[in-house]
Amino acid sequence: MSLFDAADNFLKKAQNVVTQKTRKQKLRLYCEGLKAKAGQVDFALKRLKALENQADGVVTSTDANEPSIQSNVEFYCDSFWAFLYSCLDVLGQVVNQGGKLGLNEREVSFNRVKKKLDASSSGSPEQKAFADCAKTRSFRNLDGYRNCSTHRRQIYVKEKVKFERQSSGYQTTTTGNNVTVERILCDNPLDMKPKTKQNRTIPKYLAETRDRIFKSIESILSSTRLVK
Repeated sequence: MSLFDAADNFLKKAQNVVTQKTRKQKLRLYCEGLKAKAGQVDFALKRLKALENQADGVVTSTDANEPSIQSNVEFYCDSFWAFLYSCLDVLGQVVNQGGKLGLNEREVSFNRVKKKLDASSSGSPEQKAFADCAKTRSFRNLDGYRNCSTHRRQIYVKEKVKFERQSSGYQTTTTGNNVTVERILCDNPLDMKPKTKQNRTIPKYLAETRDRIFKSIESILSSTRLVK
């Protein structure tokens, strides 16, 4: 099951349980909002995949005002972190409405809902699902990258460009010139002297993070008990 299917299934179940018209409307809005944010995550990742083997100085743009490839990579990385974390905050809105937690919508976030569940519903399926998500390395790293890119500074990325040129006329497994670009995220975005020992490549590491966070969201949706 995908995140999109999980959101649709949650909404479908809610229609048969939740009786209050306003909550039903809000649930629909937030479930659709969750899917929209997930789609934006996928779009940012798609753009990063398209830029994977492009680099400034290798690819020449015909438009002098076109942003550099590095600027595009930085923009879509920042977008990825922001939208992926936003999925979790919108998920908090879904659970707040579905579980009738009573939190003010303006104050709802993933962490606020987790704290509410820890305090009032310890041991419940939804509390355990939130706790499991928050304990994952993917969540902690997402929180760090998103916080740094939104509130602090540009995240460090190391770029390696390998250019191969071959003599013309020979039969080889590749044709023409070949460019390989590797971009690696820093291990800890807060380090002033960044390290890349974890080898978190773009876009591979981002795709893995998306898959794990989406799986946690699916688990939370399937574990959350709906309240009339």
